Amino acid sequence: MPRINRLPVAAAVLAAILSGCSSPPKQLSDLPRTPQASVEELLKDADSESGAEANLLRLQAARAALMQDRPQQVLSILENIPQSDLPTDQQLLFSTLQAESLLNLGQATGALRALRHPSMQQIETLPTEDQVRIQMLRAKALQATGDPVAAARERVFVDGLLPPEQQQTNQQAIWESLNQASTPALEEAAATATGDLAGWISLALIGRQHGNLDIQVRELKQWQEEFSDHPAAEPLPEAMAQLLELHASRPRHVALLLPFQGPLAGPAQALRDGFLASQYQAYSEGIEQPRVTLYDSTSYTDLMQFYRQAQADGVDWVIGPLERDQVTRLAQMQEIPLPTLALNYTDQATQGDQALFQFGLAPEDEARSAAQRAWNDGHRYMGALVAQTDWAERAYQAFRQEWEAQGGVFVGRETIDQPATMAQQIGDLLQIRESEQRNARVKSVVEDAVVQPTPRQDLDALFLSATPQQARQIKPTLAFQYAADLPVYATSHVYQLSGDPTQNADLEGIMVAEVPWLLSRDDELYASVSQSWPQATGALGRLYAMGIDAQRIFSRLPQMRQHTETRLDGATGELTLTEDGRVSRATEWGVIEDGQVRPAGPSQP
Repeated sequence: MPRINRLPVAAAVLAAILSGCSSPPKQLSDLPRTPQASVEELLKDADSESGAEANLLRLQAARAALMQDRPQQVLSILENIPQSDLPTDQQLLFSTLQAESLLNLGQATGALRALRHPSMQQIETLPTEDQVRIQMLRAKALQATGDPVAAARERVFVDGLLPPEQQQTNQQAIWESLNQASTPALEEAAATATGDLAGWISLALIGRQHGNLDIQVRELKQWQEEFSDHPAAEPLPEAMAQLLELHASRPRHVALLLPFQGPLAGPAQALRDGFLASQYQAYSEGIEQPRVTLYDSTSYTDLMQFYRQAQADGVDWVIGPLERDQVTRLAQMQEIPLPTLALNYTDQATQGDQALFQFGLAPEDEARSAAQRAWNDGHRYMGALVAQTDWAERAYQAFRQEWEAQGGVFVGRETIDQPATMAQQIGDLLQIRESEQRNARVKSVVEDAVVQPTPRQDLDALFLSATPQQARQIKPTLAFQYAADLPVYATSHVYQLSGDPTQNADLEGIMVAEVPWLLSRDDELYASVSQSWPQATGALGRLYAMGIDAQRIFSRLPQMRQHTETRLDGATGELTLTEDGRVSRATEWGVIEDGQVRPAGPSQP
């Protein structure tokens, strides 16, 4: 909110406007839109009046305080004005001042409540300028309270009322709001949207739903024909215009660098088959795809030897390698000859080469998703049970970092290893022994008292990063420790994907991070891929999904690097790109029921 310097006002002028020698203001139109008197002077004059005149002067004082960027003082002044006693136009000003002040103080929920006051039903009685201001306030409040689609709807509604110099900024805000919305929210809004809003939402969905660049460009051109008069048609949002540029310079020859021999041959074949299945889908729709050449990474001891061969073969892009040590060597190179999407992550810091991207099925992604899901479910105090393995520790560190970044409180962890000690470790985390000691003291005083141990009260849920064998002990142990209802959020490592539900015995109710390919199973390629490769419905399915996503996103990575807000709905999750070139996944969430993982549905705070 811009600050307005107080203008010096002569005492004679003040007397003519505000003193008892002149008639006090009777209605809102009697007051100047830019108060000349100070807040203190206006409040002093309000104290010398009563009833409607006093209320009106206090409103003017509140407006002056807001213009001087003093939102807390605005709220204090409004506390002395009975809003229900005011005329409608003054009630509207009251709500507007209240909402804007609360927004400035970071209290978006309260601002939205103020903008839902019954007087807002009469907003059309206000001048257009004031209507636009209120709609913009509502858009900002909706955005801040986590409803970006509704925020965009408000901005679309007023866009035609804005002067041309403000429309470009507003339209950029519409696009940014829709980019922050989840795909299900966009799809739900698309079902009822009309006019310009329908065009905005369908444009946003093109960039979200269709992973393959060629298919996206085809859909984008169809959109341009259907919505030729849309505000976003000329010019297109920058991220969408860049799709056309990427398509014009898209790769013609791609190398798949994978270990087709040795212990990683099985995962490599799954990645290859997923990648090629995505290629063939585009072919089947009449869309030309780049040539793909397979290279066995186990044949190269020197990565530069591979790159020299790939360049001689006319390769434009490299997908791979899969081996973690090879990705580390890539990250250490000062310059990589060809743009490369590695299919694993390294802990090695990259050397700043913009040609290297990294994509994998990292447990850290699932752990961060667990922190977000637990927070959205309304939990604020978390503990953790962590296996004594490298991947479990990495997952725990990622969970804790994300959890505390959101404002959550971490109350403790136990590293689980030996089955014989697990019950005691869980009891220590739940502080059951302390409860039992308190109960013993109670019984020593009241002999007939019936008391039951209870777990600590500052623990809402648990994060679990463990093997299936370890996880099967968790729920029974929690029940034994009087915490059967304690929610548990886990990485996908805790259960086994098979047709035998007994293998997931004792995991009932555990929340599990999982790829959409295996959870919702609604990917357009799922039916054909699972029919050709039945193993794609099991644990290897995550790698088939990863191969599919690699084919869909590699040509979009330069755009995702420039527009970090870009999100793609992939077979492995919602994909974004970090500043250091790592593809990050937000997973879906399932719950184990009768030995099978089923979609958990939206968060229930």
